[in-house]
Amino acid sequence: MQSRTRTRPATERGRRPTIWRRLFAGRWRISPTTIIMVVVFLLFAVNFVNQIIRQAQLEQYRDALAVEVSEQAAQNAELQRQVEYVESNEYAELVAREQLGFARPGDVVMMPTYPNQTSTSDELTAFSQDEVGSTRNSTQPNWERWWQFLQSTP
Repeated sequence: MQSRTRTRPATERGRRPTIWRRLFAGRWRISPTTIIMVVVFLLFAVNFVNQIIRQAQLEQYRDALAVEVSEQAAQNAELQRQVEYVESNEYAELVAREQLGFARPGDVVMMPTYPNQTSTSDELTAFSQDEVGSTRNSTQPNWERWWQFLQSTP
């Protein structure tokens, strides 16, 4: 029997086969089915990781919404208490006393008194038509005229 030796063509001698040739035609032969299965597995793995990340994000969002709901419930309860107080007789009485000046029978009402302020005729001077016209045509800015007016009043 003759031993068979495998010889390469002259063009391929001295070169090592590339990784791709080894994978598809050489001794590491990988079938297309195996490649398809690896690709499908990788797609499933990426999808699974994305689902885990999305689930964690949704749980954080749900927790944030739960906190917001509890804050809104507390604010709603406070507003309900305020509505009940505003609709109560106590609040109506408070408004009547403070804003309208009402008093219950038997209450002592204290009214502030102011000293009599009599104005003299010197303070009340009437402007003649010439004086009014001269102030309108004055070159002073309006704010200066107001400043002078406010300083002259007691």
